[in-house]
Amino acid sequence: MRDGPAEIPEAEATGPIGALYEDMKVAMDVGMVNLIYRRMATIDGLLEWVWSAFRPALVSGDVERASTSLKLESEWPSILEIPAPALPLLGLGDPEIVAIRRVLDNYNRSNSFNLFLFTALVQCLKSGGPHEQPRRVDTLKLSDKLQYLPPIIAMGDMSKETATLIRAMSLPIAPANKPLIPSLFRHLANWPGFVALVAPHIVHMISSGELPIVSNNIQNSANRAADGLSRKMSIPVGLSTPDETTKAYWLDEWRAYISKPIPEMIAIGYALRFALPKA
Repeated sequence: MRDGPAEIPEAEATGPIGALYEDMKVAMDVGMVNLIYRRMATIDGLLEWVWSAFRPALVSGDVERASTSLKLESEWPSILEIPAPALPLLGLGDPEIVAIRRVLDNYNRSNSFNLFLFTALVQCLKSGGPHEQPRRVDTLKLSDKLQYLPPIIAMGDMSKETATLIRAMSLPIAPANKPLIPSLFRHLANWPGFVALVAPHIVHMISSGELPIVSNNIQNSANRAADGLSRKMSIPVGLSTPDETTKAYWLDEWRAYISKPIPEMIAIGYALRFALPKA
């Protein structure tokens, strides 16, 4: 049984897909490619089509500003700060905590960007336009966000206990009838002790109803920004435009992702980040 839909992992991305992945990481200023893009890469021409719509909105700086406002103005789920003396007992020294901070910072940034981008794209497609030839725009300046990240761990490469725990955390976050394992959880599997430590807090966030409330507020922020951001986008022509069946399928997928797993993982990511001991 698969843990989620087919994807092209970064380690297997070559040729045009590999080049797209690299351009995405530079333009988004992050060190990895998110699951939703790795999924779209399995469909000929789809990732290039979507990325051509996204790139001008990213380079304009509007997505960055919207994401910064979201971070500063939102009330994140509260997890008590993890006591620093407890971390060595879990095999987590200073290098490991620095790496976990970097992973969380990258996902919080990219997930926020993706929420705003896909919400705006859905609105752009709903309104029917505009249609334009893809525009080549300068990339954003490379920064330290692209520092080394450890690899995403395949589910089959984890211990049985870690994989079982991650599946249990992922199940209530996946949209109905759309199984997925959030990449953030697979990335954090590099530190099983940390996953075991925070798992009960994540489960409590979900069962208490706190996570859906925060997620709804995050979605509202994206909806408010969607009109302005959608004007920075255009529906590409002259590329391998997906057929109507493919577009309809992926429009449903994008709506599912922006209504549940992306905003919920933003809330979880920031909650975990603020629970780490101060640098």
